[in-house]
Amino acid sequence: MRKATWLAAPVICGVAAIAAGSALAASHEAGVIVKVTDKGSTYVINQQETDTMYFSPATTTVKSGSMLTFEYGGKPSDEPHTMTIVNESQLPKTPAQIDNCSICNTLASGHLQDPKAPPGPGNDVAHWVLNKGQPGLDTVGDSIAIEGAKHRSITVQVTAPPGTTLYVMCAVHPWMQAKLVVT
Repeated sequence: MRKATWLAAPVICGVAAIAAGSALAASHEAGVIVKVTDKGSTYVINQQETDTMYFSPATTTVKSGSMLTFEYGGKPSDEPHTMTIVNESQLPKTPAQIDNCSICNTLASGHLQDPKAPPGPGNDVAHWVLNKGQPGLDTVGDSIAIEGAKHRSITVQVTAPPGTTLYVMCAVHPWMQAKLVVT
């Protein structure tokens, strides 16, 4: 069984992730839902690994002041995921940038019990919500986390003003990227 690390292994993302993530977010009594979908990995020995972990939808329209739920779609694995707001220019775009994500450890470490120690069984996720600005999702550095059966979903308010586009990535799996269009 593969285990995630805070730095992603070399990965070739499937085109299915882009197609599946392009729909609008599902309606929900708490606002909108963004799911982590994991359709597994495939391997071609000595050629490639394809990992189909992605945010669904990839673009979500959400009203300012409404709630956003971040959850596992389907059976959760043991892997943690974050939905972390970054500047668009910080999103890794090439395999080299994904493999050596310059901001991932910094972004993810705040969720850990001991931010200065490496993640693992003795240093698990302890902070499910990180607010760099006001409470809610509104600015670069804000981050929410989920992890397997321990914390399957989280709901937070989107406090960014209308007209804002928030770019998000998973600080554990940096090829997982999406955007929130705030109306």
